[in-house]
Amino acid sequence: MTKLAIVTGGTRGIGRAIVDALIADGHAVYFTYRSNPELAGTLERTYDGAARGFRVDGGDWAAVQAFADRVNAQAAVDVLVNNAGINDDAMLLGNSFSRYWETLRINLGATMAFCHAFGEGMQARRRGAIVNVSSIAARKPKVGNGAYGASKAAIERFTKTLALEMARFNVRVNAVAPGFVRSDLFDRFLASQDAAAFYRQIPMRKILEPDQVARAVLLLANGSLETTGSVLDLGNGENISG
Repeated sequence: MTKLAIVTGGTRGIGRAIVDALIADGHAVYFTYRSNPELAGTLERTYDGAARGFRVDGGDWAAVQAFADRVNAQAAVDVLVNNAGINDDAMLLGNSFSRYWETLRINLGATMAFCHAFGEGMQARRRGAIVNVSSIAARKPKVGNGAYGASKAAIERFTKTLALEMARFNVRVNAVAPGFVRSDLFDRFLASQDAAAFYRQIPMRKILEPDQVARAVLLLANGSLETTGSVLDLGNGENISG
């Protein structure tokens, strides 16, 4: 029987790579997006029915619950990957509070909302896997990155607590915490930097590719890596460098 996976923020970058990996592993995937329906349509056509896109604002609890009600009425969800997020670098003081509250609403709020909306079904069926996407920023403070780091730190604590609560129902809950990952946003960032100096701060002098993160997510999602309550650091030494 084909298993169903939900991937939030699935149209580009890490999310798209996760969708690709899950489908290659035999899953059907429902992915969410907030904007750019053209990308969503392209992804649907690429997989001819194995992937379906839904426009959902993850920070809106009512919208998440409406989406979950629609999905749960059709099929049982086996895997939930909370990938959607934003990173709006801004100093904690001297900026509008709403600017970094939006980061918390999208990153932390959406993760909690999707876990609540789909976790109860997994609990009732006594099976399932949840993988949340965190970041090394959760444990590595950086000037101007306070809201993002705080949202990811909260996701890691939430992951561990939910894992404790769902363990007796045979549901695994884990997270991955990537370092720098190649993306359009990263490429634009690097273009404004001294690239050689940037790479010198990374012990292995390279960054992750989206598919490398996706492979780690797949190990946690399909049970190949039998663990719960874990946060898997991914990177090239960013988490241990000064």
